[in-house]
Amino acid sequence: MGIETRRMLAAALGLGGPVAWGVAAGYPALGALAAIGALAVSGVGGVLAGTTRADGVAVPAGGGSLAEGLVRGGCALVATTAAGLIGAVAGGHGWITAVTVVLVAAVAAVVGGMSRPMAEHTTRFIVFMVVTTGLAQDAAPVAAAVLLAGGAIWGLLVTTLVARPPQGERTSPKPTSRALLKRWWRTLGTVRGWQYAIRLTTCLAAAEIIGLVWPQPNASWIAVTVVIVVRRRLDGAPRRAIERAAGTAAGVLAGSAALLWVPPSWLFVLLVSALAAVRPVLKDRQYTLYATVMTPLVLLLMEGGGRVAPATIGYRLADTAIGCVLALGIGYLPWTVRRERSVRAIVD
Repeated sequence: MGIETRRMLAAALGLGGPVAWGVAAGYPALGALAAIGALAVSGVGGVLAGTTRADGVAVPAGGGSLAEGLVRGGCALVATTAAGLIGAVAGGHGWITAVTVVLVAAVAAVVGGMSRPMAEHTTRFIVFMVVTTGLAQDAAPVAAAVLLAGGAIWGLLVTTLVARPPQGERTSPKPTSRALLKRWWRTLGTVRGWQYAIRLTTCLAAAEIIGLVWPQPNASWIAVTVVIVVRRRLDGAPRRAIERAAGTAAGVLAGSAALLWVPPSWLFVLLVSALAAVRPVLKDRQYTLYATVMTPLVLLLMEGGGRVAPATIGYRLADTAIGCVLALGIGYLPWTVRRERSVRAIVD
């Protein structure tokens, strides 16, 4: 079985397993929450399964040892559990939620500038903290964190057993922690060290304010859209940002169609498994299609396979459009224009 097929199988089992457990136990929403934990660590499959991807860029894994992969998986597990706990505690408290999300995201974004792995873990933390504020706001925080952690452990275990190829040799030595800290500290004295935090938190602040002043059942999808679209790297922007936004919008349309009716339990499990299976392939090849698949997958898991009212679907579509406009208009375009002017000034 080829590595690509094994990655697809691991992804399907990683998300489909918790959903199937929830359906069998009679609590599909709990199974969906655990599946979100597995989804949160799915990117770690890059280390355990042969390729890695940080901030939307495909990079060869270099055949690192299993121990290194497991350490990175452990860090991803901690980030996922912390995201679930903080998101569940902060969710559902109006302006307190808004301020907490923005401040915590700002700190995580700055810390993420320390290294590529740290950027990956903090981005994961931010995304799933925001997701959890809307998903688990009515759940006990510890219970939500435990379910997310359980799903993450399952996802890492399946990836390790199913998708890991034979080990290769290292391609380059890693810098020491002290060197990374020194480099990170130097960047904090420049705009570059704060750029992602400023871009993300201004977009998040705008999203949270709109969610507070515009009454609807759950306005968290505006912020979810922002953290999905805004990424640390500006390379390829705004083209890549527009592709991500287009894929997210298309995914909401597709997911909304599925949520207008209540699928049978077995079909819900199969649908989640199928969407999960194609994610790793599309992520490396066509990011617009990847976002188109990722978005309905998140929607299905957030709703736990239940029916959603047409009015809620309308809100989700509007929230997606608002989130994309904020991400592109605040998080990308002004910064790319500034960078292009700086480059022209240097050339001239």
